[in-house]
Amino acid sequence: MTACAACAACAGPTVNEKPGPRGLRADQHLDIAQREAEKADQLTRWPDTRSSNSGAQPDQLLNAWFGMWDTTAEHQRIAQHHRTTAAQLEAEYEQACGETPAAVASVSLVQRYGVGASPVPGGTVVLLTPDAGSPDALLAAMRCHRAWMMLGRIDMDDCPLDLPGLRVTARGDAEGIELTMTIDDPALVPELRRRAAHDLEAAQHHPHAMK
Repeated sequence: MTACAACAACAGPTVNEKPGPRGLRADQHLDIAQREAEKADQLTRWPDTRSSNSGAQPDQLLNAWFGMWDTTAEHQRIAQHHRTTAAQLEAEYEQACGETPAAVASVSLVQRYGVGASPVPGGTVVLLTPDAGSPDALLAAMRCHRAWMMLGRIDMDDCPLDLPGLRVTARGDAEGIELTMTIDDPALVPELRRRAAHDLEAAQHHPHAMK
């Protein structure tokens, strides 16, 4: 059973359905799907209260008409759509992370290795320690963390990697790594910088976080 399927099987409160910056999370899709399926099931059990025409006169039947809108099928279609979308997000996570433990995938590299930041046009440059890894490994870890966030495990409202339209480049040497993050929407630049600063503060308060 996948991680998201396991969450859906557990009884609990309704997930907050406010979309994140990149849309609904997998657990939110599954929560909506479950609710829509329950609505469809309730409708199939609903008693047929339509009045019978058995007592109508022939001239009345000539002018009679009957229409029906099957909302049961509509609820089932919506439920299936959300299940499919949740499965896609789960597949993207598995593709991006592979065998990476959840304890590693769930921690941002900025929180793990960040030591400073400075603004640049359209975004920010975050300085990481050299042990963050090679550029390829670093960017792969960021893609994994970004995919992990879409599963909806916890509130990620302060992670810079969760913003849409993000562009990331990495450059490093023995002294350290420069992680340049810029964003397409100029209105989101202050938010990107705020989130980067938040992760750096978290790194200072949690030095044990996988360093």
